[in-house]
Amino acid sequence: MRYMSAWSFTKVFRGEYVRNVLTLMGGTVLGQGLVFLMSPFVTRLFSPEDFTTLEQYVMLIAVLTPLITGKYEFAIMSHRDKSDALHVVGLSLRVAFYTCLFLMLFMLFFAKDVSYWLSNESIGVFLWTLPIVLFFTAVFNIFNYWFSRLKQYKIASKSKVWASFSSEPLKIAAGWGSWGSIGLIFSTVVAAIGSGFYVFFNFLKSEPNGLRNLSNERMKALAILHKDYPLFSVWGSVLNRLAQSAHIGIFAFYYGLLGIGLMALCRRIVLGPLNVISNSYSQVFFQRISEIESPVELKALYYKVLFRFLIVAGFMIFVVQMLPTNTMGFIFGPAWLSSLAYLKYLIFWFALNFVTSSLSFITYRINMMRAGLFLDALHFVLAIVAVYLAHVWGMNELEATKFLVISKVVYFSINILVILWFLERYTKKYQEKV
Repeated sequence: MRYMSAWSFTKVFRGEYVRNVLTLMGGTVLGQGLVFLMSPFVTRLFSPEDFTTLEQYVMLIAVLTPLITGKYEFAIMSHRDKSDALHVVGLSLRVAFYTCLFLMLFMLFFAKDVSYWLSNESIGVFLWTLPIVLFFTAVFNIFNYWFSRLKQYKIASKSKVWASFSSEPLKIAAGWGSWGSIGLIFSTVVAAIGSGFYVFFNFLKSEPNGLRNLSNERMKALAILHKDYPLFSVWGSVLNRLAQSAHIGIFAFYYGLLGIGLMALCRRIVLGPLNVISNSYSQVFFQRISEIESPVELKALYYKVLFRFLIVAGFMIFVVQMLPTNTMGFIFGPAWLSSLAYLKYLIFWFALNFVTSSLSFITYRINMMRAGLFLDALHFVLAIVAVYLAHVWGMNELEATKFLVISKVVYFSINILVILWFLERYTKKYQEKV
């Protein structure tokens, strides 16, 4: 009977795990499906240069997002006590508010300098909206982890659908109105605000008292308890995202803006959906590994999932290499014909990034945040050095992209190997104690 009970529990748990993944994936598939379906219309209404401005704007969002909350929202999942989890929510929101307020003041005075650094003067007029987008992105992320803690994944799933359904039609309307890059960025701002309000109102439905009864002393204590997040995880994430976006900043300086626009399409139709899928999966994966106490079971799960994701990555790479040369021009318009040449290199980066980001929360579970900071620093250095050497050696933009991708493959390979080493050491220490 004990054997049957354990077997039944395992079966149910796995079934719940799969359902949770599929719930989040459902919203992701619908949202990203709409993005892909709308892309052939959007790309015919905007130029590659317009997408370059959007790409640079999104780069700034991606790089600055970890700084906004100090990554304290990651600690929401680790507290089984509801009161402490609510205090971490309040702490994260407070940090986000003051950080965005500071950033707003910074952009009012230094927007011109930022646009000069990006070699794109037209982006300067949009930078005052950046703190607004970042604050509502932080709100979305914070409450997303709150609902993940409660296994209420439908709310996060629906918010992603509404974000896409509000953003993509706005892009098309702005394109018809010949708004250029203004329309692309405006739709991004609207989507961020809408998603933030959606999860916040759903939080108030489940918690009518909201965050009224929080203790400042308890928030301070939790801030100290989880200090490794702002001290190590934040900077690792910033470096990692800088490395992910190195080509956007440096390529503009060395090669101009056109190539970035072509790569932006590749990110939009491939890396963007993959990132949303990996983020959805990683939330459920994080919740599951947080409940696993046995390092042996944890290691077995990680190896199994890693192997499956590597197979998926290999399949994606194969499919892209088989695409006919006129694919991008036929689907997205003649201006985008040469983007496939970039995609055939970039897919190696995108596929491996999908694997590692889907399972990245294992680093928090086995307490390798400091090693993670080293890995992110390595990622940043490899990416910057690759683009710089490509320029020094006289490579053209496509050759520089290939060289950058090689540095990415090296980094992701090292990343996986280091995690496996830490996981083996973590398991060995547990077995020695037993």
